[in-house]
Amino acid sequence: MTMREAVIQAHIELGWSRESAELSTQASDAVLPEAAALADSPVKPGMEREFIEQLKQTYRKMDANPQIAQFVAAEINKRASRN
Repeated sequence: MTMREAVIQAHIELGWSRESAELSTQASDAVLPEAAALADSPVKPGMEREFIEQLKQTYRKMDANPQIAQFVAAEINKRASRN
């Protein structure tokens, strides 16, 4: 499993549609092209479930804290305008 697949799986488990989760990763690739190659890195075998659970926990914290979401959105907009 790659990191990208784990992110998609975490989003699906949080109630996103597969299409939305995949579009989100594609958008991330466009905004952060230097990180796109890392997204295809494998998750350490045997650690996939733990990684997905950590991602879900992080996403829940972001959802619970609007300031974090605003900061992330602002950073994405800055990077998108540079690309």
